[in-house]
Amino acid sequence: MTVDPKGLLVELAAMRKRARADRHGYWLPFLLFGLITLGATPFYGPRLCVEAGQDPELVEPRVCTWTSADQSWLYHWLHPTGQMMGPVFGLHQPSIVPDIYWIVALLCGYLAVVWWYRWRAAQVGVETPTRAYAQVTIFMLVLPLIGVPVLSELFFGRAGWQIALPITVAVIVAATWRVRSVGFTLAVLALFALAHFVTIYPYGPMVILAAGLAGLAYLERSVVCTVTVAIFAATVLFVNEAGRFFIYWPYPVQYFASTALPAFVLLIGGIIGSVQREMAR
Repeated sequence: MTVDPKGLLVELAAMRKRARADRHGYWLPFLLFGLITLGATPFYGPRLCVEAGQDPELVEPRVCTWTSADQSWLYHWLHPTGQMMGPVFGLHQPSIVPDIYWIVALLCGYLAVVWWYRWRAAQVGVETPTRAYAQVTIFMLVLPLIGVPVLSELFFGRAGWQIALPITVAVIVAATWRVRSVGFTLAVLALFALAHFVTIYPYGPMVILAAGLAGLAYLERSVVCTVTVAIFAATVLFVNEAGRFFIYWPYPVQYFASTALPAFVLLIGGIIGSVQREMAR
């Protein structure tokens, strides 16, 4: 009995293609986090007030005034150095409500993604390891919640950043240099810098999300997944920082662009990934 080598190669290529399609499951996390990001939109709209003694029907409401002293202790714990009001968030009143929303949503999303990949592995027999995604996400959730506030209160606030920063970098390098590769050390330093960054800017939670999705893209080895994460991260930075370069959104949409546009990127990427998976089966 003879076997056609060409036919075997074609069949083998088809099997490999189906295995890759079965392994890719990023489309559901994209849809999930897209909806989570979109759900945060109402928290970033300006709150309008009318001065005491004036008729609301005769006077146009203005943005309410606020001071950081009005915020709860939890807000000051999560933002030890305060929050920067950028061009989009310039009229956004800081509140602990968005912080609580993002903490709960990102944690639940993380658990859902880990469960999703384990469930898919049991169904299709091809597993995508989630260790790197879990490590990056947990690191980026725990450090802004605990690490940055503790370091700011006990170390940076007392020693000064000129002394505390070099010591902190030296400790991180010493702790990771011999354990892993140079790339691992640089990754930890970059994540540490991002963790401080997210406590300053109101759109910081989306930076945490982008870091976690970058870890997911590294595991998936998918062009669509990687491109979507890159566009998402670029969109987050662009829509929130474009005003610094005198690029402004129309007034009716400027308070929704900061979260809605990045959310649409994830939703579109999830839809494309789902369609691509169905076509490859």
